[in-house]
Formats: sequence, C-alpha cells, structure tokens
Amino acid sequence: MDAFDAYVVDKDGRGVITAGLARRDIRELAFPGVLLRVQYSSLNYKDALAVRGEAGIVKRFPHVPGIDAAGLLADDPTAGPVLVTGYGLGTAVWGGYGDYVRVPDDWIIPIPAGLTAREGMVLGTAGLTAALSVDALLQEGLVPAGGEILVTGATGGVGSLAIMLLAKLGFTVVALTRKPAAEAYLRGLGAARVTAVLDGDASGKALHAARWAGAVDTVGGEVLADVLKAVGYGGVVAACGMAAGTRFQGSVLPFILRGVRLLGIDSVQCPRAVREDLWTRLAGPWRLSLMAIERVVDRHDLGPAVTALLQGARTGRTLVVVAGETA
Repeated sequence: MDAFDAYVVDKDGRGVITAGLARRDIRELAFPGVLLRVQYSSLNYKDALAVRGEAGIVKRFPHVPGIDAAGLLADDPTAGPVLVTGYGLGTAVWGGYGDYVRVPDDWIIPIPAGLTAREGMVLGTAGLTAALSVDALLQEGLVPAGGEILVTGATGGVGSLAIMLLAKLGFTVVALTRKPAAEAYLRGLGAARVTAVLDGDASGKALHAARWAGAVDTVGGEVLADVLKAVGYGGVVAACGMAAGTRFQGSVLPFILRGVRLLGIDSVQCPRAVREDLWTRLAGPWRLSLMAIERVVDRHDLGPAVTALLQGARTGRTLVVVAGETA
C-alpha cells in the first residue's frame, strides 16, 4: 500500500484554496502512531471551516479535514470497530476524510457493543459534546422536576442531540431556533416547545424573569449573554459552541444574585476516561434512535454540504461515507 484517496484542501502560491479528492502517498501520514482504515467520518462546523481553508483551523497545506473518524485498525481489523474524535485529528494531523489516518494509540476508543461504526459517526464530536453538556447539568444537580431546559442552536448537530438526550432523561426541553420551518423536526426530537426569541433580545437589562432551570448553549456570543439573564436561581448553563461569536457582553448579576453557574464544555482534549464512560452510556442507557437526524453524503460530494452547513441550511448530523455502505 503506497497511496490512498483523501479529500484534500490545498492553497497555491496566489492564496487560492482548492478542495477535492486526490491521491496521496501513505508516507505523508508521518505523525507517529497507529494506522486506522477509515469507514466513516462526519461533517462538523470546524470541518466546514477547514474545507474553506480557514487559517485558524488548518495549520499547514495540503490538509485533509475530518475531526471524526471510525473504522478498523489496519494491522488488526478483527479487533472490532474503533473511533477517534477531537485531539488534533483534522487540525494538527490529517483527518477522517482520508482512507487512512495515523494517530496515537491513546486517541483511539473501541466502539462499545450496541453501537456500529456508522452510528458512532452520526454521533461523533457532536454526540460527545452533547453528552458532556448533559452530564455536566446532571452533575450540578439538575433534575427533570426542576424546570425547563433551554437548548440553543437547536437544529444543529449538538443541539439536536442535546434535545434528544435531555428528553430521553425526562427533562422538559425548549428549543431555540430562528428557523420557523424546523418546529416539527424539533418536536419530533423531543422538544416540548420551540421558540424563536429570548426575553433578553434587544434589551440592555442585566436580568430578566427567571425562565430556565438550565441551558445547553451551542452558539455563544450575545445569545449566551441573553440566556444567562433568564436562568433561574441555582441554574446551570453548559456552553459548548461559538457559531454566534467568541465574545459576549454580560453582567455579574446572574452569578451573584441568582447563583447561576456557567460551565465550559470541551470535547477536544477531555480525558480518555470521560470519553470511554460517555461512549458506553451512548451505547447503553443513553442510546438514541438516530434516523431522524442522520444526513448522508459521500466524501466526493462534500462541497454542497459544506456550503449548506455554513449558511445554516442544514439540520441534524451529516455522516460522511469514506469506505462504508451508503444505505
């Protein structure tokens, strides 16, 4: 095996970005570690930025995106399916849009019984992030009887999966979206209500009427600032995204008058033991039916899917087929 196919992003001497399938030398996978034969990957917001050659994501060119990968160990395919999410996959090292990835052994998680490689990638980084967020709320003592939980960016991958997990655990979920046509989709995932506005919209007040026992915020920016204004006493907000921006202007009042807790969620470098625990739950007591959120794209046809994702026109999770079955 001297060469393999990969979806390669490159930049020429004039700064023009190109992206598409190309043949690469296996020796270009120079990062030390274990060789994994990829069957599936997924399309995340970070991947879409990488396909566009975003400097903050792509460290050097040429580059292969894909922060998620699932498949088999090249040297021991009988060992069963494995997956990799986060760490430096698809950013520091070539990622899951190639036939092969090479990563350190401790990045690789055996897929627990109860999940297939395909399901592992429908979940992927988004599933792990949603699980981390929900687990954080539970660890802070939130219970279904405590009140409604808001999920922002509800039609995206993390938002959709957070709704499904929270509803499965018995919480009353309110989904925030600016897409009126998505109400049926969100209710189908388990949202009790769908809203397009927050109390804090277009208001400079530091606090608003307490509405939420907690929240999973997937978008950041001023949306997060408005969410914090309306969380009730002792409430908890898990912040895990930044699609609306990395900065927000807020007040200390939610924290010192209502005891609100803001928790940062990181799925890139979280400890291996935490990953293994959450993947075991996602394969067992937290197992979800993923058909409603699965969108499938072949690796060679990523361009339109990337455009749709960056334009906010895509819901749910996009499974990228590398060498697995499409049906």
